[in-house]
Amino acid sequence: MIDVVVIGGGPAGMSAALVAGRGRKQVLLIDEEKPRNAVTNATHAFLTRDGIKPEAFREKGRRDLLKYPTISIKKGKILSIEKTLESSFELTTESEEIINTKNIILATGVKETLPDVRGIETYYGSSIFSCPFCDGWEMKDRPLVLIAESVQALHVTKLLKNWTDDLIVATNGNTVFDDDQKRVLETNHIRLIEERIVELKGIGGELQSIVFESGEEIKRAGGFCTTVLENNFPFLEQLGIEVNEAGFIMTDIMGHTNIKGIYAAGEITGPSQLIVSASQGHMAGAGIIAESCDAAFQGI
Repeated sequence: MIDVVVIGGGPAGMSAALVAGRGRKQVLLIDEEKPRNAVTNATHAFLTRDGIKPEAFREKGRRDLLKYPTISIKKGKILSIEKTLESSFELTTESEEIINTKNIILATGVKETLPDVRGIETYYGSSIFSCPFCDGWEMKDRPLVLIAESVQALHVTKLLKNWTDDLIVATNGNTVFDDDQKRVLETNHIRLIEERIVELKGIGGELQSIVFESGEEIKRAGGFCTTVLENNFPFLEQLGIEVNEAGFIMTDIMGHTNIKGIYAAGEITGPSQLIVSASQGHMAGAGIIAESCDAAFQGI
């Protein structure tokens, strides 16, 4: 019986494993090794790791984990999770291995869907990004585009004005802004283009211009886009784990879900930045240790 199984090897999962392993729990981290941020060239706004490549971040994190004899790492995918006793779970991997554990930390992240623009994948992570806090500094003072197909559009537009005064917003044929919001954009000298985007032009992942349905071509040196994030963990309903209206797992500050023995951290609980996900993983690991210590302490 393993004390803790962490599902997901990103910043939340690695941080949770580190804290639980240092708390003298036997921890197994299982990861499919398909990180969402693999397309990006560098990770930013993580103190002491600013500018590090995502693969280097994961490599350094795993080296930290494997210093501890209490922590092991396995590549794999979980195919089923069954609650076997009041205080334990049985997990089955795609290789048909059966793993029994007292606690599970869910840190699988989310599925990301980009705007429906042909060829956007070529530029995403190189010159088109989704998070101004992560990549705004690198794109500052450039002529930028925000490709926005969702209700997040105005919020992200406001943020981007902090990094550039040369900004256009393209909704790719969608009606995203109401009349009042359009007036706000106009007041702030931001052009709104509601035509469909026909083509993104550039070289080597670096955006140079955008071609619209009318034939107009506008030069841009990069941009941002709104994305749709979805929790794609398949066992939530089966296990009875509560989610919010957006479909993300609900937890308290220590990562507890409504199911005893199941914790969650990182973007599976809602969109967050790298350092926030790591912090949430830390708290989930600490939550397991605190609960274990409470249960073991005598005389209370």
